[in-house]
Amino acid sequence: MKTRNQAVALVCGITVAVTLSMMPAAALWADQPKASAPLTRSMTDAHSAYGHLPLSFEANQGQTDRQVKFLSRGKGYNLFLTSTEAVLALTSLERTLDKGIEAKDSSASKDTKQAVLGMSLVGANPSPTITGLDALLGKANYFIGNNPRQWHTNVPMYSKVQYENVYPGVDLVFYGNQRQLEYDFVLAPGADPSAIILAFEGAEGLDVDAHGNLLISNPAGTVRLNKPMIYQQMDRLRKPIAGGYLLKSDKNQVAFQIASYDRGLPLIIDPVLTYSTYLGGSSTDQAVAVRVDSTGQAYVAGRTSSSNFPTTVGVLQSSLAGALDVFVTKLNATGTGLVYSTYLGGSNNDFVSRNGLALDSAGNAYLTGVTNSTNFPVTAGVFQSGFAGGPNDAFVVKLDSTGSSLMYSTYSWRHAERRRP
Repeated sequence: MKTRNQAVALVCGITVAVTLSMMPAAALWADQPKASAPLTRSMTDAHSAYGHLPLSFEANQGQTDRQVKFLSRGKGYNLFLTSTEAVLALTSLERTLDKGIEAKDSSASKDTKQAVLGMSLVGANPSPTITGLDALLGKANYFIGNNPRQWHTNVPMYSKVQYENVYPGVDLVFYGNQRQLEYDFVLAPGADPSAIILAFEGAEGLDVDAHGNLLISNPAGTVRLNKPMIYQQMDRLRKPIAGGYLLKSDKNQVAFQIASYDRGLPLIIDPVLTYSTYLGGSSTDQAVAVRVDSTGQAYVAGRTSSSNFPTTVGVLQSSLAGALDVFVTKLNATGTGLVYSTYLGGSNNDFVSRNGLALDSAGNAYLTGVTNSTNFPVTAGVFQSGFAGGPNDAFVVKLDSTGSSLMYSTYSWRHAERRRP
């Protein structure tokens, strides 16, 4: 187990990395159109599908502290997985973000609270084999600064990360979706669950509530680890095993108490993390329009200031071009993966309008919004090929069904007084 000084040093290093590379999940707040009940259900399903996309775990290829093997970003937290611990960088925003189009740093908030929480395993294997599982279609791209040597492109992402043999016969698997983080302890037959002890660095206190949930207080709020589901798989059915958290004499350590079970079968211990004070992210990442096509695939459009918003290979624009860009993401019909995801914008601020997204029968996407970028991407022979001046112009775009090219893109007219879509 690391000394306290080593743990603090790692936490401090990763806090710096968070400042440089944070990209929280987009906050869905699209206006619902007045439509028939079937369309309303489809829109609701699209929002639900977006929220249930698997968490993406990026392999660390130099985009953060070298001790980190994989990193992930969820609602209100960033997760950094090292050989010896999981580090949560937590963010709580207590007021809404400035949405003015002129704002250069609209992510700023005087009410932001941040904290770092480290979770390690007492007496565990210090060098487990760590592997990304279930590769995702999307890739992460980091185009930060003007030195290409510092860029990191096509960084692979996975839906799970597995630690093998953290204790004898015990594997640890991290996974989840945009709403929650899960990690499973998978015990082989005969493995000892009493060996598993969690230690929390940066916690102000631990408590188990009346429902069996573990509450971890910290400067940014409260992290809740739901009462673990403990079970064995028997004849394709899950057999629940009674058990829960056990606070140790060390105030920041927790173990599991588990009733008798069949030691000849594998055992799964499955806690779920919920960060209860999340009200937003530390960057401006907002989806403002959602549409669903006839095959059930969902299209999400919005605005982002994140330089590493997930994009897919071969799309129109794989990197952030300005302070705020439009993003367009197409999800498959099951809501389990990206069909395509791209940026769209110039060197300043670009906003898609609320409900400024439409589809045709071929799956092409039409977008409207406003921009104050003088180099917003346009195509030849269009209605207005240049920025008209003033605070901002409107734009109209037709994006092909693969997200790889513009069928047309034009400035539309000058909006001298309009401040935001």
